[in-house]
Amino acid sequence: MKQYLSAIIEDDPEYSQYLVQCLERYGGEHGCSFKIRTFGRAEAFLASVQGLYDLVFMDVELGDGWMNGIEAARKLRAKGSMAMLFFITNMPQYAPSGYDVDAIDYCIKPINYRSLSVKLDKALRILANRSGVPVKIRVKDGLRVVSSADIRYIEVMGHDLMYHTEDEVITAYGGLKEKEEQLAGQDFARCSASVLVNLRYVDGLYGDEVSVGSERIRIGRSRKKEFMTRLNEYLGG
Repeated sequence: MKQYLSAIIEDDPEYSQYLVQCLERYGGEHGCSFKIRTFGRAEAFLASVQGLYDLVFMDVELGDGWMNGIEAARKLRAKGSMAMLFFITNMPQYAPSGYDVDAIDYCIKPINYRSLSVKLDKALRILANRSGVPVKIRVKDGLRVVSSADIRYIEVMGHDLMYHTEDEVITAYGGLKEKEEQLAGQDFARCSASVLVNLRYVDGLYGDEVSVGSERIRIGRSRKKEFMTRLNEYLGG
């Protein structure tokens, strides 16, 4: 039975317990289980082994004088966590802030179990398909963390790096050589001086071009031999 390490950060004990019951119910209905830790304050949560959590349920409003959930989520991401993050709030106007920290969804109080169940379906599908390592991407207004498995390719554009994922293109600072070194062992290979390709997304070769999804990327002459060797190794010869 698959078990998911989960954290609930909620300063209302009754609501925290309600979420525990919801997760236990979901596990019973879907043949999985949740190892759950509860926290009343964000500071205590951030001091725990946050990098190991699969799911994090973060209350946005955590009480006067305490770190709020948005700030805590930013600190969580800055430490490299790729947990499925849900914000809990009765104030939907906070929703736009969730995009900054890759929150998967919002749970508006009072939480309806059936609605939460649909959100959990989505989160667990992503976890089931996830592999790779966390990649920190320094964007103009902060830090993004994505899985290396979600990156199709990275290219240099002027002084920026463009991270092409299935859903978006993220513009960031950094050098391609440094990123290539960080992704060593994750099936990325240079096809040119300016493009680093995730080999799992390669679905065709056409002369001096490699097909990555709906796009074709030119293979540089000086990189072709090494790239083809890496691709053949990835495909098992």
